Amino acid sequence: KFPASLPHLATHTMRSYQMRCGGLMWRRLPCRRGLATLRVQPPLYILSVLARQEPQLALLAPVGRRTFAEAGSPAQTADLITLLEELRKAAGTPDPGRLEAAGPLLQRGVVEGPIPGRLGVLRALSALGSLPGRPYAVGSFFLFFLEDYVRELGALRDGETISDRASELREVLRCFHAAGISAEPLRLVYEHVAQDFPEFEVAGALLPLSAAASLCHTMLATGLSSPAAVTVLLRASLREPLVHIADDAQELRLLKMIEMLIRLDYLHTQEQLPPDVTEYLSVIRDLRYYDRELRRDTALSYQLSFFLRKHGFPSKRHMLGPYPLKVCDPEERINFEPVEDREFRGGMPEDPFARKRRHLEAIGWRNFQVSSSTWGALPSYEAKAAHLRRILKENDLLSL
Repeated sequence: KFPASLPHLATHTMRSYQMRCGGLMWRRLPCRRGLATLRVQPPLYILSVLARQEPQLALLAPVGRRTFAEAGSPAQTADLITLLEELRKAAGTPDPGRLEAAGPLLQRGVVEGPIPGRLGVLRALSALGSLPGRPYAVGSFFLFFLEDYVRELGALRDGETISDRASELREVLRCFHAAGISAEPLRLVYEHVAQDFPEFEVAGALLPLSAAASLCHTMLATGLSSPAAVTVLLRASLREPLVHIADDAQELRLLKMIEMLIRLDYLHTQEQLPPDVTEYLSVIRDLRYYDRELRRDTALSYQLSFFLRKHGFPSKRHMLGPYPLKVCDPEERINFEPVEDREFRGGMPEDPFARKRRHLEAIGWRNFQVSSSTWGALPSYEAKAAHLRRILKENDLLSL
């Protein structure tokens, strides 16, 4: 798309070039005499020549000195990621025009070249798309990627393992989730897991428990899943005996979280699970899991426990599913949650503390959050004691 100030270009010899780019078609591109015989990508080469002649085309300059490198090359991928990182870091002053100017190259960057490079560009786009207020329109690039990517899903590539494929799908789903995009063609990704993964295993490529649990957890935690895909991944998980898993293992934590997510957030999926998977989840629910974080006190959790004991609250430690409760009363189902100030990945619909509170309340617990910023703003011992006493009185937890 050329500036209107360049009408003289149309007077030169015309030649049509067509270049498929993730659904984008280049048509009737005007080019100067003598360039029609070039065997490099003509549109990008022409732009690189014209950019030196017409200042209007300098919008593309921020992409880097290798802006017009060969599509899918490491140089172009690195330049695109650098551009997206610069835009993300300058979030205070959004510049959508710069992203729009680099649009054709970004479209090629997400559909051409090796998968790791394309995922790198997609990851940078998801970080840009998750900025507060979402000032950049990145949805079209995700659709271009998805249209091309689902056509490549099928048999494992040369040298690729089923664990590699599961890890790749996790990254794709996390990028879509971070950018806040839930496209209908994602069902083809779910169908790939539900239909092709069993065929891989029949051929001898068995999916390990860690990879199966990680992918299943990602699908449920992001809301990008289907009952059939969840069933396949849980059946791959139940193949490995649970007696070989330590009670503080990461795999067991993921399985505990999967069981709670299905039981509380995915009732439709739960109804469609076969009996063997349902029984497996029941076993997971009854297994003991221990999170080492339970015994690690922070300044906030230690002080909360100290002040609450002064008011007769038990302040016990307890494990509830995958969640460690550091300051709670298991008998009365009351939990005081010390919320530390942390930055979470952008694009999350709810932070882990909010999800934990929602899950606890769904199973009958009363949950009271005390943030470190609020606690730190209380100037004295007496102010902290009065703050907790007020919470206890307002919720009928303290008899006068």
